[in-house]
Amino acid sequence: MPQRRAQPATRTQRAQEEAPPLASTPLRVVDHSGRRRQGSAVIVPRRSLGLISTRLEEGEDFRIVILAEPPDGPVSPAEGVVVAAPAAPAGPLPSTARAHEAAAPDRAGRQPAICFPAEDLDLLRRGSLYSRASLQVSPEDVFTGDKPKLTLLARDLLLSAAAADYLSAIAIAMSAPAAAKPATLERLSELQRLIETVSGSAKGEPPPELDAAASRLGQLCSAGDAETLLLCAERLYPTRQTLSEDIYILRSFDRSPERASDLLEVRRFLSRAAVPLEEADLALDRSLLLEQLTFAALATEPDRLALATAALARFRKRYASLYRERHTSYWAEMAHLHARLVVDEPLTEALRRINTLAELGPPAGVGALASFDALPGETSPCPLIAGIEEVAAAEGTCPECNLALDQSPPVRRVEEIVDRIRRACERQMARLSASAIRLVLRRSGDPRVEQFLKIVQASQLSSFHAILDDDLIGYLRRFLVESRIHDALEPILCRVQDGAPPNVDEAQSAMRDVTRVLQRAFQPAQRVLPPGETAPKEGPPRRGRKR
Repeated sequence: MPQRRAQPATRTQRAQEEAPPLASTPLRVVDHSGRRRQGSAVIVPRRSLGLISTRLEEGEDFRIVILAEPPDGPVSPAEGVVVAAPAAPAGPLPSTARAHEAAAPDRAGRQPAICFPAEDLDLLRRGSLYSRASLQVSPEDVFTGDKPKLTLLARDLLLSAAAADYLSAIAIAMSAPAAAKPATLERLSELQRLIETVSGSAKGEPPPELDAAASRLGQLCSAGDAETLLLCAERLYPTRQTLSEDIYILRSFDRSPERASDLLEVRRFLSRAAVPLEEADLALDRSLLLEQLTFAALATEPDRLALATAALARFRKRYASLYRERHTSYWAEMAHLHARLVVDEPLTEALRRINTLAELGPPAGVGALASFDALPGETSPCPLIAGIEEVAAAEGTCPECNLALDQSPPVRRVEEIVDRIRRACERQMARLSASAIRLVLRRSGDPRVEQFLKIVQASQLSSFHAILDDDLIGYLRRFLVESRIHDALEPILCRVQDGAPPNVDEAQSAMRDVTRVLQRAFQPAQRVLPPGETAPKEGPPRRGRKR
């Protein structure tokens, strides 16, 4: 029999909760950080509780619920919902029949027109606001004038809810494992006292992590209101977890500085001891240790750290053995790469020399040469080979090379750089093998030039660097420059040969061309000189040049 009576009651309650709103209107506001937020304001009967306790929907940032009648008892809104209840005698607000849905606000930000007569505004003004967050505004602030300031209420709801998230994290971290105190701005004063206590009891220079946490929390404590707190918290703490961790660090050093210092060293080790995913068991052990060996545990349940400490010793041993193996194999392969670079270095020197021949055009492979220059230093052996296992167990990584376990030797990068240098040499050889250049060089009669041209025509890179020394480069530069100068002066010399006087403008233009050719030839030659060395102003005569 009791069950039969309960069933109709449940249906009635469901019908009451699902009763449609009397009126509704969309709202759009700009929050404290300048973001556009959207929600709605609705007027519902007293017993229509669905919109009060239902969570916000996707795309809905807030909801304002205005009751047409005073509630029967306590109101518990969902997160992001604020309820305005009138302080009215029995019966609904006189205006519920007149409430209507208004248009969305325009770009100027004007409030939507949910209108109430003066007697309704007075009842709401003397009523109550219900929200999970502590609001800054009161019913008197919202229901004043000739229409309700719903955008003011919406902004305050968004601000108070966001600030409450941070204040709640502070309250929990300050009180755990005991029950948290109310999430109000008073918690900032307690946090400031904790900062002063820890800073005053510190001996010597505090650890950087503790100093940084105290600095961030100090900035947070200087906030005088919810909006300032929120702006500062969002800048310093992207997540609530990072805020809690800073508080637990301070609580740990306040409770037990020695154990906190030891735990800090352990967490530094674990942060450096990164394990690649292919080592699944070891990676899982590290993740579990990071979850267990926390300042939150030390501050609230220090006895739980004993088992994690034993697991840490086993992890150190396995990790150090793996690190020694990877460190040894990595630098053995790097030694092979270093030896290969020594073999390929003469080819890079040949490319540098031939790049100084400005008459061939722009230098080739400049980027590849710069990359090659950095490789010998990168592949030089790590000085810490013996005893690396003990160092890895203490530090997490090698202090000399900072090798990570998932790091591989740059084999592919070396191959790409060397291949780019070879292609650059081939481009320069192709330029040298052009028919015009061959004709110029063959006029020299020098046997080394003839041998050089045969190597170029056969594209023999293996013999390229053996013959291309500084003397031959200078010889090639001279004949290339002489060819350009001859081309520039040829029209003038023809006039001389014919006995006709040259045109002055034509002669000056030819001399400017000669000057440019010489300047272009000298600039690359100067760049390849060793640092601090300058070309001599005058030296012994060279072959083929008159004093």
